[in-house]
Amino acid sequence: LSPSTGEPIATIANASASDVDMAVRAARDCFNGDWSDGDNVQSRSEVLLRMASGLESRLEEFAQLETADCGKPIVEARADIEMCVGALRYYAGLAPGYFGTDELETADPDFPCSILKEARGVVGMVTPWNYPLMQAVFKVAPALAAGCTMVLKPAPWASLTCVKFGEVAAESGLAPGALNVITGGPPGGDAGRLLVEHPDLDVLSFTGSGPTGSALLHASADQLRPTSLELGGKGSIIVFDAENLEATVDWIMCGIFLCTGQVCSANSRLLVHEDCQEAVLKLIQKKTREIRVGDPFLESTQMGPVISDVQQQRVMDAFGTAQEQGCSFLTGGGQATGLDKKLQGGYFVEPTVIVNLGQEADAWDKEIFGPVLSVRTFKTEEEAVRLANDTEYGLANAVMSSDDAQCSRVAKKLRSGVVWQNCSQVLFENTPFGGQKKSGFGRELGVSGLEEYVHKKTIVKTKPGNSWGWYA
Repeated sequence: LSPSTGEPIATIANASASDVDMAVRAARDCFNGDWSDGDNVQSRSEVLLRMASGLESRLEEFAQLETADCGKPIVEARADIEMCVGALRYYAGLAPGYFGTDELETADPDFPCSILKEARGVVGMVTPWNYPLMQAVFKVAPALAAGCTMVLKPAPWASLTCVKFGEVAAESGLAPGALNVITGGPPGGDAGRLLVEHPDLDVLSFTGSGPTGSALLHASADQLRPTSLELGGKGSIIVFDAENLEATVDWIMCGIFLCTGQVCSANSRLLVHEDCQEAVLKLIQKKTREIRVGDPFLESTQMGPVISDVQQQRVMDAFGTAQEQGCSFLTGGGQATGLDKKLQGGYFVEPTVIVNLGQEADAWDKEIFGPVLSVRTFKTEEEAVRLANDTEYGLANAVMSSDDAQCSRVAKKLRSGVVWQNCSQVLFENTPFGGQKKSGFGRELGVSGLEEYVHKKTIVKTKPGNSWGWYA
């Protein structure tokens, strides 16, 4: 269904057990062939470069499809596809210099040692609906560069660009079986469970919700299978002063309203120093009310719908709970109004800022996964750090201050995989991304993202005829 209208836009297959088994078998057959060979690194890089060029040549087509499928504004969708192209090119360039044999000196020169980097095997990949193609490419690109093969299962609410990406891969000369895309899942399907429980996967990589990640980890535990999880978040953005007010507020809004707030790394909690709260909140209120909510295909739109009626209701329920718990809305707090007639069936909510949160307010502690910013004040740096770290999550935080030393000091104390200083939501292909605590483990992007798919084999040797003479 289109999140913008609620109307059907496509039909996808619900993969059966035999479909999943066939996909895994194809990946295994490919892995056992030449694709994963250590001498094939350059050829794999060339395929990735062709995939990047193929995707780039169809960028607008993919961006339009992404917007139709998940509802994000077309400007954001284009940026996502550009990031996919960049990731493919990055790993194509990284792999040739990374792979090979590393020679190590040992304590005994008669026993030199080398480390051989090899592909881990067949990877099961389960990806979310908020960044459908981008999250998939962040897994597929390094895995292919490493020589792995894979079965990709995108979220059933937004699968279309991943299916289309399979066409780009085939047209680019990717080895048959290296990338297999299956679709389906709840409601009415079980493709995800069938994939993660398959006994012939060597590695599992998942991005999504905490409860689903926990279930997948249990399945991997039964298989003693390496698993990486990128899960939820409840990140804070800490504001110490109003020295650069316009820029600060813009970054606050980027941290929560991009992708309609459906971002695991969102800075959905604002901690603002009591001395500048009035100026900061006044400008946030003004700017939030000016956000252009509507048709995501319009170049002027700044925020589209949430992904589904279920997600819309979750956000609305969070609004109701906030009211029941005595919170106040600085702005928003309901369904978006004033939309075009064709959008009346869409899943729109207002960009919302919640204030006057009590100590036990759900809006402060629980991940809403929508365009909802919760605000609290603080007096001291120590209090700000304590409040930011007081969460079961640890994915991404941000700190805003005109004092660079303060930014650096606070960044070191925040317990999260990512900390932004005077910015938010900034990612690059070569910078590792991942969380701590219940936000998961493992990394995507950068060299660390490649190493999720690499096995390091230790080889120790000596000259023929040499021995310890232990039993001579």
